[in-house]
Amino acid sequence: MILFIAALLILSLVGIRFAGKDGFEDYMSPQKTGSVKGLFVIIVFFSHIRQYCSPVLDSMNKPYYDFLNWFGQLMVVMFLFYSGYGVYLAIQKKDGYIKTIPVKRVFKVWYHFALAIVLYLLLGIAMGKKYTPQRFFESLIGKSDLGNSSWFIMTILLLYLATFIGFIFIGREHMLAGTVVTTALTVLVVIWLMKLKGDSYWWYDTALCYPLGMWYAMAKPKLDKALMHDFGKWFSASAITLIVFYILKFSLPNLTRSRHLFFFTALAFGMLIALISMRISVDNAVLRWFGKHIMGIYILQRIPMIYFQSIGLNQYPKVYLLCCFAATLLIAWGFDAATDKLDILLHLSPKKEKTV
Repeated sequence: MILFIAALLILSLVGIRFAGKDGFEDYMSPQKTGSVKGLFVIIVFFSHIRQYCSPVLDSMNKPYYDFLNWFGQLMVVMFLFYSGYGVYLAIQKKDGYIKTIPVKRVFKVWYHFALAIVLYLLLGIAMGKKYTPQRFFESLIGKSDLGNSSWFIMTILLLYLATFIGFIFIGREHMLAGTVVTTALTVLVVIWLMKLKGDSYWWYDTALCYPLGMWYAMAKPKLDKALMHDFGKWFSASAITLIVFYILKFSLPNLTRSRHLFFFTALAFGMLIALISMRISVDNAVLRWFGKHIMGIYILQRIPMIYFQSIGLNQYPKVYLLCCFAATLLIAWGFDAATDKLDILLHLSPKKEKTV
């Protein structure tokens, strides 16, 4: 299984570039962040497939598990960080964007999720499973599931709603105040999820990275001015952030028992990746493709995992992983193509102009 991690490493090195005196001005562009998200969604896939396939833990496979265990929940940090960053810029630059959040952010993501739930329902029925109407409807709000992942979608929907409430009465004329309120509401969301979900810590322990992305968007002009053209200052800031991250993740006692400390670990990791991206560009067409289809890949990846497990293919780990990976990409591509057309019909996305 370590061969798949090696392949991922090789993929991440394709097109990698290092900045010298000056950093990359576009390090937070959709293209660059799309590649980073693409890298992490592949890591998420490798992590999830462990639940369905258990290869012998020998000297060859142990690095595969060690690699994924090292990341843990950190593998979703940048999804939340970049989402908060993007929403902040959209509010700042687009007239009337705040009013569109309930429909073009919350409803749009939720109905994509709901369509995916229908696919899980159809798969279950085809496999002879019986679901009650109550379980199906509960799965639509993340209270139950049909074999799918739901926590990330439900959490991001709550964060979008927190953003809407945080800005709707304040307006984009007061970005600082709106970000402060959104951050406070995110903290309340985290506290509520902690009480509601308890030991299911993955529902809330990275949520604060969303407002961190907003704060980074606000501070970016000053950060870039201070660090972009001064390698020494950039190196110092990155080294300090790395040290803080290392202490939080490896040196503080009882870290595994205290999820409160992990909040700060996740925040430090998000900042570290953002700073590294300023001068190290991990970007290529393949990773950008994965980043573009992250929604479909994340939501639908368990469908082939469930199906191929049901026919016993998971007894052959390498073949199982390859089949699941290929099937996930095909399903995600078809799902995203279909939802793109639906989004246009429902006026949730602008119609794409044909270029000559």
